[in-house]
Amino acid sequence: MKKRKKKIRGKYLSLDEKTNALDYLKRAYDFIRQVETDVFAWKWVIISLHGALYGFAIRACAGSNPDYVAPVTKKGKNKGERHLISLNKALELCQNTRWMRMFVHSKYLQLSERQKESIKWLKDKFRNEFEHFSPKGWFIELHGMPQIIIDVLDVVRFLALDTGNFFLIPSQQKKVKSIIFQSKRILMQSKLYKETEELDQRSNM
Repeated sequence: MKKRKKKIRGKYLSLDEKTNALDYLKRAYDFIRQVETDVFAWKWVIISLHGALYGFAIRACAGSNPDYVAPVTKKGKNKGERHLISLNKALELCQNTRWMRMFVHSKYLQLSERQKESIKWLKDKFRNEFEHFSPKGWFIELHGMPQIIIDVLDVVRFLALDTGNFFLIPSQQKKVKSIIFQSKRILMQSKLYKETEELDQRSNM
């Protein structure tokens, strides 16, 4: 008797700007859980958290018109193509009170000096170097890393939950809150974080 052939259905990965940013945040948490036993996990924390920061910043300042964050090129060989604005530009827009006032309840991003510095370290000093690694020997002192990640996580939380310019469904909101809470708890209980606090206390004596 001839066997009936099993029908093979297409399998798809479905993404939008929210689920993409959420996935980056989840991956950052996965690697944060590994940093105590695997120093290379810090590289992937940086790359994943950068993706989450970028994704939620874009979503927060995009409004309902994609042209705001992915304008169409009007001249040159790339005419007619869309190009996403940079992370720096997205964060600049997120801090612009007039730009972010899309609804009555909208809020704009207010960064502390330490958060600005932490974002700069995350993006310029680490992520860009990891993504475009040139031949060299590179030694990274890790004691400041937990605080940098904590600062950026706080910014991600605000962008994901508090601007009021877009909304995650309740299960997504709960996921963001849980991931960031658990991530910060792990980092604050880490040996690196505690040793850094001890050094800071000594220097202030």
